[in-house]
Amino acid sequence: MIGLDYNIYMEVAVIPLDIVLYVYLWLKYTNMTRVNVAFRRFAFIVMIADVFDVATAIVTSAHGDIANFIHYFFNITDSILTSLAAFAFIYYIYAYSSMRESGKRLRNIMNFSLLAINLLLLLTNPLTGWVFTYDSAGNYIHEALFVPVAYGFPILFFAIGSLYMLTHRERYRKNQVKAMAFSIIVTGGVFLLQMLFFDNMLITLFIASIGVLVIFLSLENPDYVRLLEARAELNESREREAALKVKEKLSGEMMLAFSKAVDAKDHYTNGHSQRVAQYAKELGRRMGKSKEEQDDLYALGLLHDIGKIGISVNIINKKGALDEEEFETIKTHTVIGWEILQSISELPKLATGARWHHEKYDGTGYPDGLSGKDIPEEARIICLADCYDAMTSKRSYSSPRSQAEAREEIVRCMGTHFDPDIAKFMLDMIDDDKEFKLREED
Repeated sequence: MIGLDYNIYMEVAVIPLDIVLYVYLWLKYTNMTRVNVAFRRFAFIVMIADVFDVATAIVTSAHGDIANFIHYFFNITDSILTSLAAFAFIYYIYAYSSMRESGKRLRNIMNFSLLAINLLLLLTNPLTGWVFTYDSAGNYIHEALFVPVAYGFPILFFAIGSLYMLTHRERYRKNQVKAMAFSIIVTGGVFLLQMLFFDNMLITLFIASIGVLVIFLSLENPDYVRLLEARAELNESREREAALKVKEKLSGEMMLAFSKAVDAKDHYTNGHSQRVAQYAKELGRRMGKSKEEQDDLYALGLLHDIGKIGISVNIINKKGALDEEEFETIKTHTVIGWEILQSISELPKLATGARWHHEKYDGTGYPDGLSGKDIPEEARIICLADCYDAMTSKRSYSSPRSQAEAREEIVRCMGTHFDPDIAKFMLDMIDDDKEFKLREED
């Protein structure tokens, strides 16, 4: 019968508890969350470390009856498992929070570097003798690095996980934070007492096993964790949706403001851009466009003339026909608009509507002389909506035409000025407008 140098009974007593708890986790945790995986891994390593710690105490107590390489194997493996148990605790704590943060890479580098140093010191100990050695009688001797390696690294890993929870406590339940604060005090105190007064008592893994049980009973719950993650995802989804709505509202208000600013330069185009936007959107609906595509057409209509911001007010508001030079100047509003709107990457078609809404189907338009289907479809739609509103509104160079006259002009210009297929939808709109509401208000 080997006389034991260590009091192993506290750790022996919790081994059945470790096994029962882990088997329960293995059977119960079937629909695994990130937290469940981390907790089960943590519980497993604590269980194995507990068993190995007891076995190591028995082997070490045999002294010279067992070869030194076996002593080294058990003591080194025991210390590695203890460190891994504390290391697994860190990633259990991390699992409760998002690991997609920018600090994830830095934390991993730091943690794994510490673990690598710990393992290197332990694995090279048979050569260096820095951590522990054995005398000729097989007695276990603590060397200079024993306390830093055997106690320091596990305590450090535990402290890293605890500190992370306490500094990010808004991500955890209040009872989790309270339990962690209490555990820090108790565990720190127990480690200190063991190092100073109870070096021959196996208590480290006993405390770890009790800690796993406390976490399981008071903190860890598969259903709660799934609820927590679902709630977090819902909150993120709501935040994204709210941000998107604000962005859409802001974008819509800004585009409307820009369109009004453009129309304000022209005494004769009150509300022109808004009407073009409405007509374009309705054309899109009749053509079978999606709601998103219809909204895009509305935006194109609002900003199709934004380039007029760069044109002199005297030219825009000139009474009567423009001379050749003035007409060449007014034509540049398409290119100016293109240059302004190209910077809005989220709606790239805005720029196409501004540049090519004066192109003609037969290629005689400006600024690039595109023809047919080479003209972007959205620009062909804006062109038709723009021309219809120009015909039915009062301008500096003409009086508004009647609904019948506007319809006749569209029919006459199908295939030359306008895309004939899109023009058919415009004619349907006109025919459905029995009260002639599609026009500038008097």
